[in-house]
Amino acid sequence: MPEQLDRPQRPTDPKRPQIVERARWFQLTEASSIGIEMAAAIGVGAFGGIWLERNVTHWSPWTTYLGLSIGLAAAVLAVLRTVRNFTRVIAAEEAAEAEAAAREAASRPKPPEDAP
Repeated sequence: MPEQLDRPQRPTDPKRPQIVERARWFQLTEASSIGIEMAAAIGVGAFGGIWLERNVTHWSPWTTYLGLSIGLAAAVLAVLRTVRNFTRVIAAEEAAEAEAAAREAASRPKPPEDAP
């Protein structure tokens, strides 16, 4: 972790949340929870549509389809949010690796050039 102390701080964009450096296992559990989140979103949407159909609207299959569509849309948004977060984290890791490689290359002594 000492190399992180040498890294200059980048200006933060107020529109984007700060990338928080987490343990690798925590990142993987965050990614694996997307399946549970998708199932919950689709289930809540479908059962909400069924409940509305039976208790409020009585529009036989259409309210269920509407609830299922809302649940599917919520699941797609959850996947897109997770992909966006992981893309940002991977880009930040690659930038840090490239910066460390450039720093290491700059600190190496240059080989002597042979004069013809």
